[in-house]
Amino acid sequence: MTGTLLALLVPLALLALGALVAYRVADRVARSLLVPEPYGLQPEFTLRSVATDPDDTTRLRLVLPLPSGSHVPQFARVDAEGRYGLLWDDDGAIGHGRLGPVLARDAQHVTRSLAPVSGAPPRPGAPARLDVTVYRRDPLRDHDLPFDEVRIDGPVGELAAWWLERPGDAAVVMVHGRRRGERNEALRALPVIAASGASVLVSSYRNHDSSDPSPDGLFHYGAGEADDLLAALAWLRARDVARVVLVTYSMGGALALLARERWPADAPRLLAITLDAPLVDPREVLRQGVRRSGLPAAAADLGLRLASRRTGVDFGALDLRRLAPTLDVPLLLHATAQDGTIPVALVDDFAARVPPGLLSYRRLERGDHVEAWNVDPRGYEAALGTFVAGALAR
Repeated sequence: MTGTLLALLVPLALLALGALVAYRVADRVARSLLVPEPYGLQPEFTLRSVATDPDDTTRLRLVLPLPSGSHVPQFARVDAEGRYGLLWDDDGAIGHGRLGPVLARDAQHVTRSLAPVSGAPPRPGAPARLDVTVYRRDPLRDHDLPFDEVRIDGPVGELAAWWLERPGDAAVVMVHGRRRGERNEALRALPVIAASGASVLVSSYRNHDSSDPSPDGLFHYGAGEADDLLAALAWLRARDVARVVLVTYSMGGALALLARERWPADAPRLLAITLDAPLVDPREVLRQGVRRSGLPAAAADLGLRLASRRTGVDFGALDLRRLAPTLDVPLLLHATAQDGTIPVALVDDFAARVPPGLLSYRRLERGDHVEAWNVDPRGYEAALGTFVAGALAR
């Protein structure tokens, strides 16, 4: 091989290698965006010690390790102030309980009480993580609210839902978020919603909870899932529900606004919407995740192109900021400045585009993703209860 030929082939080989590496990185990004994976425990730390609480023998006292480093994952913040739960490994199953406030701390640990709810009590050394959902069972066992477990016929399969029926023609539909989101995400605020007197439907959607998967088994960020919410509305209409309020979390907010864009003429009348940490733009969320992971910034755009090709989804069309100026019903918006999943600047931008007079925006300084209730449960429930009652009176 002549030197001239070698000089030509080496750059070509390097270019091919670089292209292969770029594709694999983009494929990894696209998979993280699209592929539902079993959420499981995903532990962040191990319990240092466990003992009976001397002040309350029905509770335990746990010593939890404080995280180190500049970037602290959401579920490793063992000293988070507010109402949180704990998940731990229970011989391969997942136990859970409710944490009390921080009782003591030093440079490396905090001590908190725990009220176990399910599973065997945790042992020292058990893998664990913080839980923002707090309630993980169902309306009856967690809040003494009777309900029916129902299955709704959706466009690609059955949808799992809880139905709390009340007299009247109004209902509140609660819609959870993506990936770790299940119906139990709505349990934190369910008592204040049930106190409104309206019926309540806590509905899931494809690829989540015990609902059926989509044909391709991939997330579409509302492009397809919004049709599952429309199926839930049709189910309500068949039960003589004429008016609805939508109460949503994270990607559930995208479902609500995209469904509103497709709202059928015979669907119940939309009275109002609440958005908690809404997924304003999946592109920007992915870009932030790529930056935090240390991958090259270009990996996000390459991953989005690959994801779009695999799903047929135009991710630009899912930017909720384009829909904000079209809103014509009252909107209650919750966001936290420390949200590590959805940049609060995105939510601020969305809020600035909502027509005057429609928006109530509660922007809290503390709290990570979908933690507005956790850091301020009384304020959250007061705002939500007043908003829903006002909407139902319309």
